[in-house]
Amino acid sequence: MATTMQPSVAPDAAPAREVGGYDWYVVAILFSVSVLGYIDRVILSFLVEAIKADLSLTDAELGAVTGMAFAVLYVFGGVFIGRMLDKGRRVTILAACILVWSIATAASGFATGFATLFLARMFVGVGEAGLNPAAIGIISSRFPQDKVQKPIGLFTTGLYVGGGMAMMLGAHLLGKFSAGGPYDLPLIDTAEPWRVVFLLLAVPGLLVALLVQGTVRDHSAAERAAAAPARGEALAFARENRTLITLLALGIVSWSMNNYGLLNWYPAMLMRSYAMSPDMVATSYGPAFLLAGIAGCLAVHPYHAWLRKRFGAKAAYWLTFTSMAVLSVTTILGPIVPTVGLAVFMSYANLFVSSMSVASIFVLIVAVVPPTLRGLYTGLYMALVNLTGGAFGSVLVGLMTDHVYGANGLNLALTTMAVVFGPLGAGLLYLALKRAPERA
Repeated sequence: MATTMQPSVAPDAAPAREVGGYDWYVVAILFSVSVLGYIDRVILSFLVEAIKADLSLTDAELGAVTGMAFAVLYVFGGVFIGRMLDKGRRVTILAACILVWSIATAASGFATGFATLFLARMFVGVGEAGLNPAAIGIISSRFPQDKVQKPIGLFTTGLYVGGGMAMMLGAHLLGKFSAGGPYDLPLIDTAEPWRVVFLLLAVPGLLVALLVQGTVRDHSAAERAAAAPARGEALAFARENRTLITLLALGIVSWSMNNYGLLNWYPAMLMRSYAMSPDMVATSYGPAFLLAGIAGCLAVHPYHAWLRKRFGAKAAYWLTFTSMAVLSVTTILGPIVPTVGLAVFMSYANLFVSSMSVASIFVLIVAVVPPTLRGLYTGLYMALVNLTGGAFGSVLVGLMTDHVYGANGLNLALTTMAVVFGPLGAGLLYLALKRAPERA
């Protein structure tokens, strides 16, 4: 069933004026927010051993803190905050979200045990739940639909810059502070180095929240409310386009199962299957995450422009489908290549195409969803991928190594995930593409 949506002239749809320097300033600020958010999200992974020793946590408790704690409120907060963003002051809501996750990051440094650390990471999740819906809404309101791919790609690079920085700098920061610690801090008689890392990482977020609130302008809530859909129209939109939305949702779920498993387990796979040391992985996979991730995001704009000349209004569908199709091939081959050099090369290839697919989904949301519903649907998308691939992708890989392939068969488990979910996701996106409207 083809979507019935029509081109919109709402304030969020496309600016009538020329895109100027201030619009790119807004993108730069949102990029900075994305970098900080992902550093705060990922850094815990590099502090777990120090935290485990200091707080006497079990591995099960560490698993809950690093995964479940963040995901619980991130998932449900994303939908709620997304709806708030469609009706309220997006800049103010985004600034509040930055404050929440920055304060929660600082609170992580004051944790006295499992419960307090779990609670702090929950609030990191609820704060970051507003980031993508707010940023995509603000960006799409400042750029015409045929030019929005480049700023979305630039914004999405923040994920990979933040992740790469966390990977390359996390161990360095801990080592630096370990050389001089422990420290005397307010409320903590003796602060271990990992606590200092959390406290220092919170400071830039507090400053950026003030910068966002003070310098980023957006369409007023009143302007957007004037063009907002009537009550119940969000459900009506989903009902009228249920087949298309179902195909897209199932395709994205399949993609997320493969993509999350890859991102979370690839470094461990390099250690187990290719006998790489942790330092070797840090110096190879960290730069791959940074460089290939950025390159993939930036490639979205020229590739979409080329697709638009060939396929017109279906360009965003073709962009997402082809990136998922290529990712299914690279993720099948990456874990089973015969040499260390090829395995590292495939990490670059996987991360390049993975980042393209991440950015392409945001472009697809802008193309498919009416402007006044983009916050809600971006929140739903984030909830969907975190409830499925984020929650179960890595777990399925672990179950296969525990019960099928053994610990040394992690590469085979990753390839199995790619064989099952990669082509399935791409196939569902192709079916959605065939049902998509011929015009925007």
